[in-house]
Amino acid sequence: MSEKSENDIKILCVIPAAGNSSRFKKGNKLFQNLNKRFNVLEATINNIVNVDTIDQVFIGYNANEFKKSDYQNSIDNILINKEATKKYKKIELYEGGNSRQNTVFNGLNYFKKSNNKDINDVWVIVHDAARPILGFNEISKFISNTIKLNKSCIMAIPVSETIKKVNKKNEIIKTKSRSEAWLAQTPQMFKFDVLFDSLKYCIDNNISVTDESQALETLGFECEVQQGKPYNIKITTDIDLIHAKPMARIYTFQEEKENLDD
Repeated sequence: MSEKSENDIKILCVIPAAGNSSRFKKGNKLFQNLNKRFNVLEATINNIVNVDTIDQVFIGYNANEFKKSDYQNSIDNILINKEATKKYKKIELYEGGNSRQNTVFNGLNYFKKSNNKDINDVWVIVHDAARPILGFNEISKFISNTIKLNKSCIMAIPVSETIKKVNKKNEIIKTKSRSEAWLAQTPQMFKFDVLFDSLKYCIDNNISVTDESQALETLGFECEVQQGKPYNIKITTDIDLIHAKPMARIYTFQEEKENLDD
């Protein structure tokens, strides 16, 4: 990416992987096999480390789960790859928090404390650990577009279904317009100080947010959507994993073929 060399931009990726998968019935979703090669977390990490413009990758782990065999096996695999593979050397592990926003903020703090350089030209990508399908080519395009726009951006897809507002009894209250409704995805990308200040404000004021762009809303920072991909699903429940497995075969093959064609 030409902008990176011209402006000396540094790009970090934070992958929050400290959740306990409370809505997944068969254990921790991150350690379920996606294919013969990777589990969910490993596939997500592999997509990220293969993005050449990402300089460092910070993975927030769950310290309480760390001693469990499936968790430890995945971490061991990551560390083995880090020793053996150049692209994996950009990975750093750090202890996550008790919520997504705390885990991401811990990652920013981890970088800030270990980095003595100016952070004015640092951008941060946050990517869900449970989005293993989106490949490195699509992530690279998102990064390039965000840098060109020079503003915070998230991947999202427009809502195509009719939206119903319901009460606690599941009774319909109102049909809402879908013309301005988008479903947020990741990656989401921000200037370091914009994301740091937004998350710090939310944490200091006990404001709970479900994604990073919502944190920006609290301080009035601009953020733009880029058209995402419908196959960029987040594995939350067991059925999501069933859908993800065939998609992983299709889009991984497609991306590898595009690289060969290039």
